[in-house]
Amino acid sequence: MIRDDYTDWDECPEVNECELIRSFLELVDSMVKDIQHLKAETIKARYRLSQNLDPEHQWISSVDLLSGLDTPHYDNLAYQEYMRIYYDGGDPMSFKEHVDSMVRLAKGQDNNQY
Repeated sequence: MIRDDYTDWDECPEVNECELIRSFLELVDSMVKDIQHLKAETIKARYRLSQNLDPEHQWISSVDLLSGLDTPHYDNLAYQEYMRIYYDGGDPMSFKEHVDSMVRLAKGQDNNQY
C-alpha cells in the first residue's frame, strides 16, 4: 500500500519522460497479455470439459464457457492512463479481435493464437 505522504510521483510531471511511469505501463501491458492468455486457457479447458460433460451439446453454450471471465479494470485511474497512452483510449481486453478470438475458443476453434 502506498503511504499517504509518498511524493515520488511528483518527480514525473511528463509521462513520456518518466522511466518509472513508463516501467509501470510496460508492466501493466505485460500483465494484460498474461490475463488474455490465461483467459484463453480457461476457455479452452472449459470447452474440453464441456465435451465430456455434454457430448450432445444440449445444455452448455458458448456463453456458459465465457461467463465469469470478464474483470473490468476500466474504472481504475491507472488502467485508464495505460489505455490512453498505449492504445489511444481503447481497452485491449475489449478489442474486437480479442473478443472474437475468445468466442471462437468457446466454440472449439483454436487457432493457437494464445
